[in-house]
Amino acid sequence: MISTLFRFMLKNALPLLAAASLLAACSPEHNWRELDVADGRVRAAFPARVQTETRELALGGKTLRFSLTAAEVNQAVYAVGYAPLPASVAGDAAASQALAGALVQSLYANLGADAPDTLPAMGQDIEVHGQAANAGARSWMLARVWVANGMLIEAVAAGAENKLAPERAREFMNGVRVHR
Repeated sequence: MISTLFRFMLKNALPLLAAASLLAACSPEHNWRELDVADGRVRAAFPARVQTETRELALGGKTLRFSLTAAEVNQAVYAVGYAPLPASVAGDAAASQALAGALVQSLYANLGADAPDTLPAMGQDIEVHGQAANAGARSWMLARVWVANGMLIEAVAAGAENKLAPERAREFMNGVRVHR
């Protein structure tokens, strides 16, 4: 009798548990969509509708025309930034790496954190915790930087520590693919 009842419960409960697990994994706040950005050099999955802004950015003694394609969800920002390398840098691997290093340094500076003596390698995770100038709460970011096909590229998930869940930041980073 008990084994028959157990089999019945198990048979009916497993599909319900599976459905509940799938629904729990979905987030109505995050409506992921894949887009090509950076003139088709990057494909990224953003959690909401994006906006792109472009401005001049001074970095490493150079002025870049830097574009940022970003989405915001629950006061967390998910963004891909990109700029064509200046002609004086594009053909020079050392100069390109130096410019990428300056971008990595700026990520630490944006949160008032000290950069490590050895910066993370290109395309590797950069995790920074600190205090953003315009935020009241402690903030953090997960980022990656690349130089590819004559373009300086960054991917960043940033927000207050109590607003940006680490799994959401990693989900965004794992959805960014740089075409080489």
